[in-house]
Amino acid sequence: MKDEKGKEGLDKVVLDATPDGEAIMRERDTQSRYRNKLSPFWKNLVVVISIAFVSYHMITSRFGMPDMVKHRAIHVAFILGLVWLYFPATKKSPRTRPSVVDLGLFAATLVMILYTWFTRDLFLKRAGVAVTSDYIIGAMTILLALEACRRAVGKGLLILVIVFLIYALFGPYFPGVLAHKGHSVQRLIYQMYLTGEGIFGMPIGVSATYLIIFIILGSMLEKSGLGKLFNDIAMSFGGRLTGGPAKVAVVASALVGMIQGSAATNVATSGAFTIPLMKKVGYKPYFAGAIEAAASTGGQFMPPIMGSVAFIMAEFLGVPYLSIAAAAIVPAVLYFGSVFIQIDLRARKLKLRALSKEEMPDVKQTILRYGQMMLPVILLVYLLIEGRTPLYAAFFTVLATWILSWVRKETRIGPKELKDVAVNSSRNILSIGVAMANAGFVVAILSITGLGVILADNIVKLSGGHLFIALVLSMLVSIVLGMGLPTSACYVIAASITVPILRAMNVPAFQAHFFVLYFSVISTVTPPVALSAYVGAGMANADPNKVGWAAFRLALAGFIIPFFFVYSPEMLLISDSAWLIVWSSVTAFIGIGFLAVAVEGYLIHTLRIWTRAIFLVAAIMMITPSLSTDLIGITAGALGILIIYLTRRKYIAKEGATLAVH
Repeated sequence: MKDEKGKEGLDKVVLDATPDGEAIMRERDTQSRYRNKLSPFWKNLVVVISIAFVSYHMITSRFGMPDMVKHRAIHVAFILGLVWLYFPATKKSPRTRPSVVDLGLFAATLVMILYTWFTRDLFLKRAGVAVTSDYIIGAMTILLALEACRRAVGKGLLILVIVFLIYALFGPYFPGVLAHKGHSVQRLIYQMYLTGEGIFGMPIGVSATYLIIFIILGSMLEKSGLGKLFNDIAMSFGGRLTGGPAKVAVVASALVGMIQGSAATNVATSGAFTIPLMKKVGYKPYFAGAIEAAASTGGQFMPPIMGSVAFIMAEFLGVPYLSIAAAAIVPAVLYFGSVFIQIDLRARKLKLRALSKEEMPDVKQTILRYGQMMLPVILLVYLLIEGRTPLYAAFFTVLATWILSWVRKETRIGPKELKDVAVNSSRNILSIGVAMANAGFVVAILSITGLGVILADNIVKLSGGHLFIALVLSMLVSIVLGMGLPTSACYVIAASITVPILRAMNVPAFQAHFFVLYFSVISTVTPPVALSAYVGAGMANADPNKVGWAAFRLALAGFIIPFFFVYSPEMLLISDSAWLIVWSSVTAFIGIGFLAVAVEGYLIHTLRIWTRAIFLVAAIMMITPSLSTDLIGITAGALGILIIYLTRRKYIAKEGATLAVH
């Protein structure tokens, strides 16, 4: 009875107060504006292609792949084909079927993959000598990728890629250090299509191996009910606390976000339950949307899965994925700890209530129904620890998820659910895959023109040899590039540009890549283009700008922590001393607590601006890695707490009088 009663209370809140998540995504996110009401024939065609797409990648992940370029070309062809069916060319294009132009592009995509597959071996036998038809198909493939980028990703990345292509062609006409010898149209097509760079380069290679298989795994886990398990467990632990729904949002979004691969999607799904509950207990709509946005964004660097972007870093660095997942533990705890403390302080300041028993789910029943679906995640971690490849681990985790889903009716993944998994997985990879293909152009041009080295040298000069200035400039590059881009593509482009800068300043590659990763992720809550915050605003019916800035404040720790990856590698578990790792982690956690107090301006009572400044100094000193700064931070924090203690009666009486008046 308790379960049914709690479920009814929860469902009523959600149905009464939540806008449609998919509609919000469609309004705010270019990547979500696909045809969702295709006529039966075209819908069935999409299903068939999606099943073929997922089946191909499942088979090749276990039994081996064809020639590298052929495999990547097949991946690109599936993606482009689905883009033409899903994404209309203009607002006036038909929404229930592809247009004649779409069908023409679909046919061109078929020509591209057939030509690439059947002529690849001949090209290699000619020792890499291209013929006229190679250049024609190559030019067509580049144009197809650019048009797909316009439709499925947006104009931001499209403009960036076109600028890079123009730079590659007209190098001698650029001023000063930017000038280079330039490349002919033929040479550029050759490099972008016929080599292992460009469209078939490393970025699409990661998409065609790791990203697609983990997106399939994420879809399987979602379909099995793991998301509900995470939400209900989070609600059972956090719901009874002051301002409980906000704490539920932090925990649930961290857990769900690591398997989502998209902060904005996580906001739309998790927010459907958490945002109405936060508003109901007293959080203002803009703050409820901001909490969900900040928490969902953090899911992208939450181990063990980290939204799949960690696999790209592993490919860049040539290190085991598990090393990256382990290194991400302390930073993730610090980030979510900061968000959690801020919302707790806000709840105490506003004297918000917890959830009632009627609003709480019966977590015992949820565990009985869905608990076995935690086993695939445990299996994934075990296989990675055992040294298995990510593809091997993901394949058998997908298989285990499907088998275990049949244990109970609520989790069962039958033929219909498998079809849904295939469709959802294929649709979820489209914007990422298109972005990665176009990111390949940028990465290749950085290499063939020497632009990467030029930018690194000049930013090092601009910084005057000061590491901190170089870090700030690299942060700005990562954030600007990340505005509106999928995390994976943002990270690839930002890492290609900024990591050489940091390496020139003698920053180890591991820390440099983590630095770029964090800012690539955090860009989704950085105004003025804060995509996950804008989705949160839509879900909460709040002002997007207010949500964006509130999410920025909640995520502030995420803007500070990466700097100390560089200065304190102990945060990434890089140290021979376990004591140093523990000390750095504990002092950093105390520091983010002080930061939360400074940002929120509350601890027992509302703080004056100069008391907040003391806590801000204490926070920065505590997070900064050295014994002397830790001592300064502890002293400043103790001073702030002493001031609060000495003034508590005065402020509590004043606030009580204010409440009595109102």
